[in-house]
Amino acid sequence: MAAMIRRLLAGPITLVLTTVVLQLAAAWVLAGVAGDRQRRLLLALGAIALSIALNLLRFVIWRLIHQRHPLSHSYPLTALFFPCILVMSYVHGDTVGPAQIAGTLLITIGAVALAPSERDRSGQA
Repeated sequence: MAAMIRRLLAGPITLVLTTVVLQLAAAWVLAGVAGDRQRRLLLALGAIALSIALNLLRFVIWRLIHQRHPLSHSYPLTALFFPCILVMSYVHGDTVGPAQIAGTLLITIGAVALAPSERDRSGQA
């Protein structure tokens, strides 16, 4: 069981999803500061520094992804960004209609279809 959990956490889906969440967090931090003109300069600089730190962490995680997994397996998973954006939009009060949900589902299904199977990872034909 522990080996399966370690394998899942080190898998490309988990790592790519982590970079997507970090990207959204960095954007959220900057949007929060940009929306309020009463913020102090120090707070704005702190938000920029936090955003840079989050993006540096993304860079390190992408380095790990490229060391462990072929680009053809990991990069299509960045499409996981779209369902995350859909949820974030809904949370922020944007209108999310059937067309957006259907499009996001199609993109997600495509990303899952391109994800490597366990047989692909083990090198079996």
